[in-house]
Amino acid sequence: MTSLVGALLGAAAGSGFFTALIGWRGTPSWADESVPTLLKRLRGPIAPLAFRLAIAATGFIAAVALTRWLVAGLIVGAAGFSAPTVIGAKANRDREVERLAALATWVEMVRDTISAASGLIETLKATAATAPLAVRIPVQQLAARAEREPLPDALAKFADEVDHGVADTVAITLQLAAANQAGSLQEALAELAENTRQEVSMRLRIEASRARQFTSARFIAGVVAVFSVGMVGFSRPYLAPYDTAWGQVALAVIGGLFVGSAIALVKMSQFKNPPRILDVRHTPTTLGATGGGPR
Repeated sequence: MTSLVGALLGAAAGSGFFTALIGWRGTPSWADESVPTLLKRLRGPIAPLAFRLAIAATGFIAAVALTRWLVAGLIVGAAGFSAPTVIGAKANRDREVERLAALATWVEMVRDTISAASGLIETLKATAATAPLAVRIPVQQLAARAEREPLPDALAKFADEVDHGVADTVAITLQLAAANQAGSLQEALAELAENTRQEVSMRLRIEASRARQFTSARFIAGVVAVFSVGMVGFSRPYLAPYDTAWGQVALAVIGGLFVGSAIALVKMSQFKNPPRILDVRHTPTTLGATGGGPR
């Protein structure tokens, strides 16, 4: 019982120290122009990696202190490292669906506004303030850029900020307006919005069909975790076979299967997005190169 309390206190102390360190150092304002572009691009990978490593290290120390098994520490550390992916998988899928629905709504707004507005730039400005929240900031930045730089470059940057194949198609379609093809543009926008909404509907149906499986998986994982901690804390003689070398091998296999199955479940639940056809980081003037189509 003393080892259990010590492990919990050690884990809490490690987490508190990491949180205090982050609060003391603070985080840079990534919107600041003084922050190098390279750091802005590395922001995404670095921050989650530091958080994952902190969870993994805390779990490793707590598991080793509680069980005196190095393998148990490695298993808990691996589980802690992958926990943000497993826990946040559904939230990420929900955000993806919300972003697709927001794109479809904004495309419909542009379709309905472009006939009444005097041009595409005026249309972008008119829809920027009322665009759905999921895409409002990229749309506002697009409208601002369209006034001070070539439209193809502004559209390419918009597609890169949204970072989705549908946004690429929207950017190419909107470029048709610059060629005075507003008549066909409205039909293209209407078809694009309808296709996007059909994809959103499909994903919602798939999520509903998978809900029971995900609930069962979370319940099983929770029961196993609580049972394991309870056995280590209150019935250690029952786990004596794991003190041997072969017991550690068996523990490594069992733990690897549990962690691997959780990661595999998340990977299989992810939707495969359409490939990007524009990438401003590699082709900053893609739209302008061919007068409205990708190079």
